[in-house]
Amino acid sequence: MKETIQEWLKHWFVSRGKVAPQTSQTILEQDYFEAGWLTSMEVVEFVTEIEQQFGVQFSDRDLQDSRFVTIAGLADLILKRSTETSESR
Repeated sequence: MKETIQEWLKHWFVSRGKVAPQTSQTILEQDYFEAGWLTSMEVVEFVTEIEQQFGVQFSDRDLQDSRFVTIAGLADLILKRSTETSESR
């Protein structure tokens, strides 16, 4: 499941021209804020699409989590939220 999430996140950046497809394998630990891949408006779009795609909802704490800035870390947060959502059903 984590790999699926990571692939979706990588595709999101590739499809918007933020990274080249051939380099998408090396970006799991890249801080996408430091790299300038997201504007403030794109952050809103990014978070909204993730929440819709994976059926999760981020808390303010999640958005401040140090893992939120990389694809690998964000995949962990999504997986954690997804598991919590499944358990609460």
